[in-house]
Amino acid sequence: MWLLALILGVTAAAGASEPVETPHLTVRWSTSAAAAAPGGRVSLFIDVAPKPKMHVYAPQQKAYIPVSITLAPAPAVRAQRPVFPAAEKYFFAPLKETQLVYSKPFRIVQHVTIAAPPALRDAGHTPGSPITIAGTLRYQACDDAICYLPKEVPVSWTIAVKESPIR
Repeated sequence: MWLLALILGVTAAAGASEPVETPHLTVRWSTSAAAAAPGGRVSLFIDVAPKPKMHVYAPQQKAYIPVSITLAPAPAVRAQRPVFPAAEKYFFAPLKETQLVYSKPFRIVQHVTIAAPPALRDAGHTPGSPITIAGTLRYQACDDAICYLPKEVPVSWTIAVKESPIR
């Protein structure tokens, strides 16, 4: 039920992607707004739903490959650090370790600020043209017996940039 609510909530978000299925999880991305003014802030969302009995490591987990998002350099936007939800504690009996993981659906939020008009022009964007922000979601999934090879999922968002009033 939680997954269904998460997916329905994402569908209502601006620019929601079709779900991407991997052997370990389902990924979908969207934005807080389909358009933004120069200098405005937009939130990029990545919704991740691990498949049954799977988990991925949280960014705070040391000595393992954590889930991460990396945005390609884009002079038309300034990205802040991604925001991850609180991790769950998972006791892995074979190693007698408590690990920080995500085994339930979760959302990563990446805030970006659209450049001001002069910087947009310098980056080759005309007023009113869209900006595409590309990135990569990287993760290593594990179940209660095996850790799988790390995987990468390409993600991208397109944001329409509103025209600035003439000054």
